[in-house]
Amino acid sequence: MYDVIYIDRDGAETPLADHLADRAEAAAFACRAAAERGAGRLVLPGSTNLRDCVCVVRTPPAPPVFDAA
Repeated sequence: MYDVIYIDRDGAETPLADHLADRAEAAAFACRAAAERGAGRLVLPGSTNLRDCVCVVRTPPAPPVFDAA
């Protein structure tokens, strides 16, 4: 699962999309969002300079839900 966030020049984060299953889909979404916001770049996991960008962030899998009934 992947989330997409926008990080402005001041470092404030704005969530744009949550729990996209496909990395390519998340990257395409992030690319469109970066263009719409005039962000400097699209950033994928492993990047370090996170200002004025749209980032694709891998999210941990959700824990299983057990029914105790």
